[in-house]
Amino acid sequence: MTPSLAQAQDTATSVQRVEITGSSIKRVDAETALPVQTVTREQIETLGVTNTEQLLQNISANSTAGGMTSQQNAGQSTYGEATASLRGLGSQRTLVLVNGRRIANYATDGTAVDINSIPLSAIDRVEVLKDGASGVYGSDAVAGVINFILRKDFHGVEMTAYYGKPTTAGGGKSGKVGMVAGFGDIDKDHVAALFSLDVAHDSAIQGYQRNYAKRSWSDDGLFDISATATGAIRTFDPNMLTTLNQGKALYADGSGIGNILGPTSPSSTANNCTANGMSFDVNLNTCRYNPSPLVPLTPDVTRVNVSGTLRGRINDDNEWFAEVFASNAKTTISEQSSPYSASFLATDPLFHKLGINPDILINANSPYYPTAYINAVNAQNAAYNAANPTSPQKPIVAPGDPVAVSYRAVDGGGRIHTDNSTLYHFATGLNGTLKDWDYDASYSRNESVVSESTQRGYQNQTQLVELLSGNNAFDPFAAQQSPALAAQIMATNYNGNIIKSSLTTDAIDLKVTHDLMKLPGGALAFAAGVSFRKEALDLRPSAAYQSGDVSGYGAAVLPFSASRNSHSIYGELDAPFLKMLEADLSVRNDHYPNASSTNPKFSLKFLPIDQVAFRGSVGTGFREPSLPELFTPLAPATTSIFTDPVTGVPGQFNQEVGGNPQLVPEKSKQFSLGTIVEPVKGLSASADYYHVRVDHAIIALDAQTVVNLAAAGNPVYVPLVSRDSSGNITNIVTKNVNSGGVVTAGVDIDVKWNGFRTPVGQFGAELAGTWIQKYDLTTIDGTVQHSVGRTTDTADSAINAVTNGGMIFRWKHALTANWKYGGYGLALTQNYQSSYKDAPPAIDDCDPRDYTAPDAPPSVCSTGRRVGAFATYDLQGEYSGLKNLSFRLGLKNMFDRQPPRVTTNGTYFQTGYDPTYYDPHGRFVYGSATYKF
Repeated sequence: MTPSLAQAQDTATSVQRVEITGSSIKRVDAETALPVQTVTREQIETLGVTNTEQLLQNISANSTAGGMTSQQNAGQSTYGEATASLRGLGSQRTLVLVNGRRIANYATDGTAVDINSIPLSAIDRVEVLKDGASGVYGSDAVAGVINFILRKDFHGVEMTAYYGKPTTAGGGKSGKVGMVAGFGDIDKDHVAALFSLDVAHDSAIQGYQRNYAKRSWSDDGLFDISATATGAIRTFDPNMLTTLNQGKALYADGSGIGNILGPTSPSSTANNCTANGMSFDVNLNTCRYNPSPLVPLTPDVTRVNVSGTLRGRINDDNEWFAEVFASNAKTTISEQSSPYSASFLATDPLFHKLGINPDILINANSPYYPTAYINAVNAQNAAYNAANPTSPQKPIVAPGDPVAVSYRAVDGGGRIHTDNSTLYHFATGLNGTLKDWDYDASYSRNESVVSESTQRGYQNQTQLVELLSGNNAFDPFAAQQSPALAAQIMATNYNGNIIKSSLTTDAIDLKVTHDLMKLPGGALAFAAGVSFRKEALDLRPSAAYQSGDVSGYGAAVLPFSASRNSHSIYGELDAPFLKMLEADLSVRNDHYPNASSTNPKFSLKFLPIDQVAFRGSVGTGFREPSLPELFTPLAPATTSIFTDPVTGVPGQFNQEVGGNPQLVPEKSKQFSLGTIVEPVKGLSASADYYHVRVDHAIIALDAQTVVNLAAAGNPVYVPLVSRDSSGNITNIVTKNVNSGGVVTAGVDIDVKWNGFRTPVGQFGAELAGTWIQKYDLTTIDGTVQHSVGRTTDTADSAINAVTNGGMIFRWKHALTANWKYGGYGLALTQNYQSSYKDAPPAIDDCDPRDYTAPDAPPSVCSTGRRVGAFATYDLQGEYSGLKNLSFRLGLKNMFDRQPPRVTTNGTYFQTGYDPTYYDPHGRFVYGSATYKF
């Protein structure tokens, strides 16, 4: 997407000066010293995308690591958000602008913009600056900038209808209608207006609708995230917060207490699994719950976007403007019923507050008490204990003791919740020229409002445990309870608001530019500006969420409000010393209540001949902590089970989770060096090397890491762990900290060939790709993790903390060949990603106790495996031979490539494939019609 160098030189006197993303100075040469990739309106239409998220997936510098996709929305609490992540450095380090101005970050985490809130039909072009830009834009522009330029010079009315569906039956249909209307001519009428409206709906895809995703384990042990089944028995010790063995299957060596229905039970067979609503897992050799069929692969989403722009001419040199857009998205997610066992319930602080034991108990007088099973297991374990007196002793259930069981609340219904998000944007101002000074003055207000509510299947956990524990009507081994008890279980559902959050920003920006003097290569241009900004966040969880008692929502979340003011001043000089040599220097100072940061940037462009250019830049950047990262109150919670390295005792411990007002800004340094060539007219290519280092990365600590580092004497973490006089842990503070960092480097390749004309049409091609040399992460303890071309979303991975997981591919590209003849057109695109090394399976799959000789854990447990390179092909045809009417018909993933099989990564409960890069729609056929008048 590199423009012609010669053309830019030859037409400099006739081209209007424009401002390119990455600089505050207007210029006639669109090819700056910075690597900016531009996606035009025509290219957007050729891609056949229906939202902004799909559009940015075609940018090779946009990574699956650190961003958020619609597929990921389906299995975790993202509140319907979709984000972009340049360089894989995280959406919190990618600045998103609309018409060069900031819009509100999403109101939940407050660190990134929901890119789907930007109306696709209103976009004129997208400029992607693949270089750090804090010297121009301030905070967040560490990895780069994505600037959406909205349409403003459209005349007439354009109406579009779109419909598409997968060729695989079951879910995933997509429909959209849109309209754009432009009125007035700014030159003739002195006023112009533009209005756009999009209404779209995407239906959900569930796990059972795709063969590769409908089972949570593979028979070869490659992946397994099956869940504890109803009726898994554990011993009960009233003096322990949790129970022994966490409901794990009965091992082949006889340890533990397993599921009474499993084949290792002395009195049962595998057939009982299916008969009682469960599945038989050949890897764990017991009954397990299979959540995958009910896990959503994509959510059900309805989105409405509306935008409007009004411009008026004051005189020949000055204009006023006002722009507004609003976006509303309703995301509905349906998933498996809630699980219940002490390992889940003990993290609910309300159990501690009310003094309720988190176990669901079956008493000895219950008609469902498994006496024969327990006696048989007791005998088996007693024999082992006698034969191995020096080994860890296996549990024995005393006669009459209650036992704890697990439960899957199918009687409460499958879980359904809805996210509702709205973004408002308003900006108004003046721009023009006064006495040879160009200026732009504006005020903008942005607000993001997000809420989540439950409709079914989310129980008040303490109520459910009090209902079932010791209840002789409760049969833990049945697929369903009696109608009377099922009605009581349904009555424990919490249906209503979970949380509502709003984030508002008000900004005043003033910028001026002026040509100071003439240089041999052109004018010495100067720009300066100031910015004043106020942010305010208000987060209001429901009383139920504040208690931590709603199933599936984890620890308690407390309400809080926070705000801050910031101001910035910046300047830039662009000096074309010669026609072949141009330098640019920018510097910006940003002041926040707790910190101030000054960041310079220097760039250089050298054109020895018209067909060749060299460019490079060096600069620094920063990211100010978000309001939630700073001020989220510490809330009580309970850890998962781990072993205290000081006492050697396993257990769950009290912890506090929240923000940290002592956070300091993240810092970055980056440089780039590239070349652009145009050997012949119509053929251009660019290659840009980049190198980015981020220090003081803000991450959320996990409890086990804090305890381990404190036990090792790390002075930063020792104060975060409290112990009693006996050395037992009484509290762990797991707040956000500045720790670790990342260094990444690579090369962006961009080749464009306008093709040649033939009697049968004009042919062309384009390649946009990114090769990543390194992506090295420094963990909290100083370990460096090399992350290019290998799975990095395991729980102990550094990238999981820095970028929220994902894949760093060594090479990724989009290669497009196109043809046009009269009113006909075809475009064929290859989307390619290189191979990578997959992570070993989850620990449960690799535990040798899960296997009976001659069976053994699969070899991937120690070596991992390589996932092959993957490519899909998209084809789109268009016809515009009718007056004012055009049609498009296309296929995405035209050969219906199924996803590579991958080791389970626990990715949002989706198994067998990686939803961060594979679209479960598979082969998708679509058509659209556009009418203009």
